[in-house]
Amino acid sequence: MDQLIFDDGCGLCQRGVWLLQRFDWFKTITLVPFSNAADLLVAHSITTEAMMKAMHLVTRDGRVFAGAEAVREFGIRMPLLFPLALAMRLGFVLHLAKWVYKKISGNRYVLSRLFKREGKICPLPRDS
Repeated sequence: MDQLIFDDGCGLCQRGVWLLQRFDWFKTITLVPFSNAADLLVAHSITTEAMMKAMHLVTRDGRVFAGAEAVREFGIRMPLLFPLALAMRLGFVLHLAKWVYKKISGNRYVLSRLFKREGKICPLPRDS
């Protein structure tokens, strides 16, 4: 089974994972909180710095995807996300998705407050 490592200290991330669980009808992904992922991070050479920038998907065959590319990979296995994941196979759509992901990730503090998740704000650094 694929494993999705997410920042469990982030209210916005927690909400996203909660939604993802509802989309994963066939239970294709195991959710791994960052706080419990030390062995997985070491085994796949994922740095803490990389984790602080994006969620990571480790596939059952050992491939690692981060951010929008992770969304593309797990989305292909979920009926509700399949159209988006298929579109993200096109280079320009993936490029746009990476840009959007970076903007959301870089503005988590603001978004957490906006969605009233500020009690669970993640400690992610903001890009300048």
